[in-house]
Amino acid sequence: GLINGGATPDAFDVIATTPDESFSIGFYKRIFREIKKQALASGMIDMLFISEALGGSSLADLSEISRIPATIPNLKGYAGKMVKAWRSRAMAELLQKGADDIRKAANQEQRDQVIEDAVSQMLDMTADTGDVQPVHIGELLPLYMDTMQKRMDGDESTRNLLTGLDDLDAATGGINPQDLIVVAGRPGMGKTEFALKIVDGVTRRGGGALVFSMEMAAAQIVERSLAGAGNMSVSRLRNPKDMYDEDWARLTAAIAELTDRDIWIVDATDLTIEQIRAVAETHKRRYPHLAMIMVDYLGLIKKPKAERNDLAVAHISRNLKTMAMRLHTPTFALSQLSRAVDSRPAAQRRPVMSDLRDSGSIEQDADSILFLYRDEVYNPESPAAGIAEVILGKSRFSAAGTVIYQEFKNGHFLPIDQHVGKEKTRIQLEASKPRRQQRKYSEKYNTDAF
Repeated sequence: GLINGGATPDAFDVIATTPDESFSIGFYKRIFREIKKQALASGMIDMLFISEALGGSSLADLSEISRIPATIPNLKGYAGKMVKAWRSRAMAELLQKGADDIRKAANQEQRDQVIEDAVSQMLDMTADTGDVQPVHIGELLPLYMDTMQKRMDGDESTRNLLTGLDDLDAATGGINPQDLIVVAGRPGMGKTEFALKIVDGVTRRGGGALVFSMEMAAAQIVERSLAGAGNMSVSRLRNPKDMYDEDWARLTAAIAELTDRDIWIVDATDLTIEQIRAVAETHKRRYPHLAMIMVDYLGLIKKPKAERNDLAVAHISRNLKTMAMRLHTPTFALSQLSRAVDSRPAAQRRPVMSDLRDSGSIEQDADSILFLYRDEVYNPESPAAGIAEVILGKSRFSAAGTVIYQEFKNGHFLPIDQHVGKEKTRIQLEASKPRRQQRKYSEKYNTDAF
């Protein structure tokens, strides 16, 4: 089931709840250890790689195993049955060993010690741990060294998700498979466009993307994606009578490019977080190459009944993080900021963590928080017009407060020289500082007669 089904959510559950000792046959035990190593390190289970890791001579045996009739959906049922059988064997061995040691004991003190040890082991075996098995650090260290070797070989083999925004990827080192990333900004800052830019970057490398669009219809997402792929403004596509031959050529090329992309869109409204998780899990089973999930946006997810609004939001953000961990798929959640940002002085409108709505839970559950800021939204004549700032408000793998600059043109995020973006922003900040009023001549100099 593991070999045929691949690295599905059920497979990760089985790996987390099945000890190596459950396998009574040594060959199967070695196979399972290699499957676990592959899944935890690279998020995949591949028969050829397993055979190679075992010495290269076991491919025929693995192929024979994979032909054994087994339904993949019942994988957890098979694993549970096997673990129970192992526990029965282990309990029988424990009781038999205890009886033998009691008979061999020389005095009552030794017999009491045997009984105490046996009871302690029995309690460990029967304790309700939810079948979760701890992993020793000795098993994880070789996996990390494999990851380091892949990083030495090049970015493409790091297994971290690359967003396609080179400067952002350089700052963060890519997105980990179990991360929840919150993209936040005031209305009009380009949150959806930024997320679609990441979808484009991920799917361009062959990964799949699942988009939950609760604010826009699927047709609008398609329109924006086509405009981005063709480097055209959305307004141009909405007025086809004004399009030139070059525009039609770009549109045709964009359609041809997006047709083969692995992008899936869900545009249902009033979805609960449980429905989102169910759809995402089913989709991941069907399409294991799913590389990212996007939720647009967090505030439109139907809130569960709770005593307070912050508890309802905490339930949603926690489930989004749990979904990313269970599916081993980075999840991007878009979020609005409070109106307090707009009421601050011009030079202080860049978002900070406290501007997140119900920030306590979102700030806690998110692995990374990206704030979007464009000064031209507030001041069209700003020296930084056309510059978008991606501010890393929270990042576990880079310095918090790092700013990545992008050009914002035709409604799209485009790469720009970071020094140019930084200089334009510096000029804008200088211009927005309140100027000291010039003092009158009589205040600067003494006009009294000598």
